[in-house]
Amino acid sequence: MRNLLKLWLLLLFSVPVLAQNQTVTGKVTSSDDGSAIPGVSVVIKGTTRGTTTDANGAFQVTAANNAQLTFSYVGFKTVTVTVGNRNTVDVKLEPDASSLNEVVVTALGVVRQQKELGSATEVVKADKLVQARATNIAQALSGKVAGLQINTINNGVDPQTRIVLRGNRSLLGNNQALVVIDGTQVPQDAINYLNPNDIENVSVLKGANAAALYGSDASNGALLITTKKGSVTAPRINYSNTTSIEQISFLPKFNDRFGAGTESYSREYIPFENQSYGPEYDGSTKDLGQTLEDGTIAKAAYSYNPNGKLSAFDQGLVQQNDLSLTSGDQNGSFLISLQDVNSRGVVPGDLSRRTGGHLSATRNYGRFSGTFNVDYRIKDVDRSTSGFYNNILNTAGNIDLNQYRNWQPLRLDNGQLNPANPNNYFNDYFDNPFFSKDINRQNRVDRYLTGNVELRYKAAEWLQFLYRVGVTNQNFESKSTSAKYAYSAYAKQHIYRAKDLPGGVTDFSGYEQRINQDFFFTANKSAGPFKATLIGGFNLQERKYKQVVTSASALVIPDLYNVSNRVGEPGASEFNAKARLLGAYGDLTVGFKDFLFLHMSGRNDWSSILGANNRSFFYPGADLSFVITDAVPSLKNGNILSSAKLRAAATRVGQINLPGTFGAYQLETVYTPGGGFPYGGLAGFTLGNTANNPNIQPEFLDSYEVGAELAFLGDRITLDMSYYTQQNTNQTVRIDVSPATGYSGALINTGRLDNNGFEVDLKTTPVRLDNGFRWDLGINYSQVNTNVVSIVDGLKEINLSSYYGVVNSGLYQIFAVEGQQFPVVKVVGYERERDAQGNIIPGGRVVVDPASGYPLKSNELINLGRTNPRDRLGINTTLRYKGFSLSGTAEYRGGNVIAHGLAETMWFTGAAYATTTYGRERFVFPNSVTKNADGTYTANTSIAVKDGGLGAFDSNLRNFGENFVTNGAFWKLRELAINYTVSPALLQKTRFIKNASVGLVGRNLVTLLPKENIYTDPEFNNTTTNAVGVNTNAITPPTRTYGFTVQLGF
Repeated sequence: MRNLLKLWLLLLFSVPVLAQNQTVTGKVTSSDDGSAIPGVSVVIKGTTRGTTTDANGAFQVTAANNAQLTFSYVGFKTVTVTVGNRNTVDVKLEPDASSLNEVVVTALGVVRQQKELGSATEVVKADKLVQARATNIAQALSGKVAGLQINTINNGVDPQTRIVLRGNRSLLGNNQALVVIDGTQVPQDAINYLNPNDIENVSVLKGANAAALYGSDASNGALLITTKKGSVTAPRINYSNTTSIEQISFLPKFNDRFGAGTESYSREYIPFENQSYGPEYDGSTKDLGQTLEDGTIAKAAYSYNPNGKLSAFDQGLVQQNDLSLTSGDQNGSFLISLQDVNSRGVVPGDLSRRTGGHLSATRNYGRFSGTFNVDYRIKDVDRSTSGFYNNILNTAGNIDLNQYRNWQPLRLDNGQLNPANPNNYFNDYFDNPFFSKDINRQNRVDRYLTGNVELRYKAAEWLQFLYRVGVTNQNFESKSTSAKYAYSAYAKQHIYRAKDLPGGVTDFSGYEQRINQDFFFTANKSAGPFKATLIGGFNLQERKYKQVVTSASALVIPDLYNVSNRVGEPGASEFNAKARLLGAYGDLTVGFKDFLFLHMSGRNDWSSILGANNRSFFYPGADLSFVITDAVPSLKNGNILSSAKLRAAATRVGQINLPGTFGAYQLETVYTPGGGFPYGGLAGFTLGNTANNPNIQPEFLDSYEVGAELAFLGDRITLDMSYYTQQNTNQTVRIDVSPATGYSGALINTGRLDNNGFEVDLKTTPVRLDNGFRWDLGINYSQVNTNVVSIVDGLKEINLSSYYGVVNSGLYQIFAVEGQQFPVVKVVGYERERDAQGNIIPGGRVVVDPASGYPLKSNELINLGRTNPRDRLGINTTLRYKGFSLSGTAEYRGGNVIAHGLAETMWFTGAAYATTTYGRERFVFPNSVTKNADGTYTANTSIAVKDGGLGAFDSNLRNFGENFVTNGAFWKLRELAINYTVSPALLQKTRFIKNASVGLVGRNLVTLLPKENIYTDPEFNNTTTNAVGVNTNAITPPTRTYGFTVQLGF
């Protein structure tokens, strides 16, 4: 670390703060219509130093008078001009009918031209990432790339994301995409800490074909994040502020007819009941709660309050401030950026603050060059752990919850007992949700450091050596607290408050560290019509993880959250994991006449977590790119066909998918403390319940892909199409074994998962006028199917909910089922008509009990379909006119179902609208039959259920998971942004302001759901594992944000 620090200081302070040569300014415009072109790369030829044009097409660099400036931008021809004695250089770029010349960052950070690539790659540039001022990159990428699915698992001040490319490949292993920052592999959650303003672009390598050189973790594709570097310019400062408000966008559809009550048949009003199976609202005033200690009783209007639950939430506020400084000359540059994101959530009291900075420095020393990048963030989150949303959902519909916020005083200023105080709260079965929220908290602080040093040596014009070391270090600490609280003697007469709250505290701390080193050479040679690039090198990855947990379950002194302040024995545990991987790789690209490119790669890994005989495994890959229009120029028909390319790829990648942290020690004999130990001074350990299998091998993914890239009308229309198929064999599966062995399970290699799909990416400029008006439109579509071909003899399905420990009632569980899409939801369902072989008839009528009229349960779980979307459609559009722009992103997902965990609880309490379907009157179950003694069925037209309220929906129908599964489709307006860039002519009067813009931004402004989904956003899930498909009431409801943004450059 000392040497790294020295190098950092050397790179930073050797960069000149002021330019040493003349300052050159200018503007880049389109030769077609004279409009300014933002984002044009301006590079001093022969160096890697340069800048980019701003929103007005303006640039500023420092260069010698004999220097040459190269101007390049996607869709335009590259231009190189000599500076000479000029201080102003204005350039017009002509449209280029060959977008295949665009450069793309690929595996190992190697830059290649688009036409050389034989596998699907998509680049999302900086302007698309920040157009709606998203606070993290994952949100900013949603809907912008075909085949990329980003799920916001939950909402609130600390949302989690799941990122998957081209669906699933592994039954029980990792299916999430690899994240790489400036060539360094990092944990996927690092993407949630980065500042989108620091990102130059994100290259999405969609398949294993494009990412094989990164090793085992790359079988799921990769997101290559390139951060911004310093500009060759005099010092430039940029500042931006975005202030956004966040509001609840929608809540479930509630019971708006009936109030508190629980008896199955009498339907009497019960003022202290938490279930809403009472009489219909009549607008009268009724008692609320029990008679209080002073003999008084609260009153409430007995009519539905449509804002009663919504009033429990706040209006959230997000304030984002960014500041950056950049400077440099031909020999070096630097960029420093700082960010502060301060969030106040919609749940009262929930707070989050992310602060940090980014530093990038480069320096050239003759044949040597060095790059240093470091990103450091601190994220501090304070949130409730009480199940606040669940309590809000299930409160009677006539209650205005806003009045119960101030729970602390026992009495109000007027001397009356405070109805919000826990001792006086009206509900006998759960506490005031504001009280529960405030006394059950978690404060977590994460400190995230990501950095790398890259050294290059140019031995010859054709030979270069590179060494890169990257470090990711996450330190985390959290404190979860539950307050000690003593109820009054009066309150203890009621069921829920019979015992005092003992309080508790849990401290959790630790770190995760990854060190990634690469050393490789790059050789470029040409011979006649051939040119070749050869890469060879080594990769070393080291991973460490540690966590320590201490806890106390009963406090002595209230509000002192220290493990020493306890009654009884403390809880304590520690966990450590280490893993190492060494890889050797080679990569060869051979081009023929600049239109045919063959690319081959191979890698061998040695992993410490596998058995000694299986630690080494090799995997190769190859792809081919054929630019038809360069091979046969006559195919370019004027301005109709601009370019055409065909590509194909095949590769094999090994992936180690052992459970646990890094998969460490899963094949070793491991002992853990036994239950109830240590007991006093007696220690006890027990052997793990999974038999170790040193013969476990990696899973192997065989991936095949074909595609075409077409451009028309001078690149005003581009079309990229891909079809892929993948087979993942040798799956790592845990099977049950006889308890007589001393174990309950064992890991084996077995099973196969097949994955296939196609992607279409269309980009077009339908309108481009001479007056500066331009309309860009992008549409991307993908379809993905994943089929479980086999698991293991005698095992036809795996309960993923159980495997991952995902808690639910058991009414709906996620499975991998042989011969079915992966995964599917299986539910406790209705018994239906069966055929002569005893099989349920699809769409058959429901069988009811002839005595009660209630439906009967099926003897087996019912498969209701896939939970991962089959179809994804993204629409991106931008309209520009002079300084104004309007940008938007919409996304559709469909072809899947979702199980609503929150609905089950709402049926129990009667808060769900569905429980009012029959007006709480007796009804004949729709489309039902009774079963006759001879096995035939008779239509049920007269046997009504005994009770149409609590008896039907709580005691009976709530026990069928089938009732809580709906279509999982949605449409979302992900982003909408209106921006105005101030004219440079106006800014000249200020002298010191170089550029300025203001705008309005919005995210998730509109969500459209199928009519049957009256519960919540189907994007939400209760897990980031493969067991997706169930949401929960332990989240924050969906929200939308509106904001104002201003940007200034000096």
